[in-house]
Amino acid sequence: MRSSCCIGCFSHKWLRQYVRDQSKHTGQCDYCGRTRVKLIDIGALYDPFSNLLRLYMPTDDSHGDMLIDLLQQDHQIFNDELHGSGEAARLLEDIMDSGWDDDSGEPRTDPHELYQHRSSVWYHTTMAQSWEGFCRDVKRHHNREPDFPELFDEELARLEMELPSGTLLHRARLGFTTDENGRLQPFQGAEIGAPPPDKATPGRANVEGEVVLYVADQEATAVAEVRPWRGLLVSVAEMRLTHDLCVVDLTKASPPTNPFTDEAPMYEEELEQLLLAFGEELGRPLRRADDPTDYLPCQKLVRRIRKSGFYDGIRYPSALSPGKGTNLVFFDPKVMRIGASKLVEAKRVKVTYGPPEDDEEI
Repeated sequence: MRSSCCIGCFSHKWLRQYVRDQSKHTGQCDYCGRTRVKLIDIGALYDPFSNLLRLYMPTDDSHGDMLIDLLQQDHQIFNDELHGSGEAARLLEDIMDSGWDDDSGEPRTDPHELYQHRSSVWYHTTMAQSWEGFCRDVKRHHNREPDFPELFDEELARLEMELPSGTLLHRARLGFTTDENGRLQPFQGAEIGAPPPDKATPGRANVEGEVVLYVADQEATAVAEVRPWRGLLVSVAEMRLTHDLCVVDLTKASPPTNPFTDEAPMYEEELEQLLLAFGEELGRPLRRADDPTDYLPCQKLVRRIRKSGFYDGIRYPSALSPGKGTNLVFFDPKVMRIGASKLVEAKRVKVTYGPPEDDEEI
C-alpha cells in the first residue's frame, strides 16, 4: 500500500486546497506524523508535481541547487518544518516514484540532485527580451513594429479592471488664468480638459494631433506628472467618470501562474514577465524632455491595445510619483465630467541623481 500525506505537509495555497478536496480517508500522515487527519494517496499528486518539474532540469553545473531546495525557494511548496527535517525530500521522491516507469528509460527523480530552472538556459529570445529589444531599436528605426504574442487580446484580459461610473480622478495643468479684476483663477472646464487636436502634443499614449485624456487617481500624482518647479502655480480639477468603463491595468502583476496545472508553465512565466515589462515601459521617465521618440514604444503598445476594441483606457505606473498613485489615459475624453478646479503651489521639489541606470546610448 502506498503512503499518504496530509494538508499539513504543504504551504502552497493551491496544493493545500487540492489535498483538502482529494482526501479520501482519515488517519496518521506518513510524513509529518499528524494523527486523525484527512489523507491523500501520494499517487494523486504525481501529475501536478510532474507538471511542476517541467520547469526544471538536472545540471552538471556546480552552481545548481538541490531540487528540493530549489522548489522550496521558488514556490514555498512544503511546510518549513517538513523541509527542514528532510521529510519533504522523501515525500517528493515518493510522489515521483509513484508514477515512474522503470521501463521508460527515464531516471528516477532525486530530490538531492543539482537542478536549475530551464529559463536560465533558454536558447530562444523570451517575449520580454524581444519587447525590450524593440523598445531600444524603435527609437532609431521608427517604422519598427513590436512582435506581440499570438493571443495578445486574450492575454490582456488577465489585466482587465472595471471602473464604476462616478469614480473620482484628478487632472492638472501648469499655470492659471485671471478674472476681469486681475485675480488669479485656476483653469476650469474645457481649459483643463483634453486639448484640441491642433494642440495635442505627442505623449505616452498618443501621437501628435491625437486627442486622449490623461488623469491620475491621486491629486498629488496629477500635480507631480506636470513637473512643476518650486513656486509654480498649478491648476487641479476633479474629474468623474460618466459611465462604467473597462481598462487594462498595467500597474498590477497578472494573476499568478499555477505551475501545478498550467498546460505550458514556461510560456506562462514568460507572459507574466512581458506584461510586467509593458507597465514598466509606460511608467518609465523620459531620458530627454525634448525627444518625443522616447514615447514610441508606448505609443505602439497603446495603439495595439486600442485596436482590440475591448478597452476604454489604460492604467499605468507614475514615473514621477512612484508608489503613491497611478496614471490613467482614456481614449475618449468625453468619458469624464470635469468638476471643480483649484489652484495649488508647488512648495518643494526634491531632486536626487546618480549614474544612468544602464549604458544605453543617450
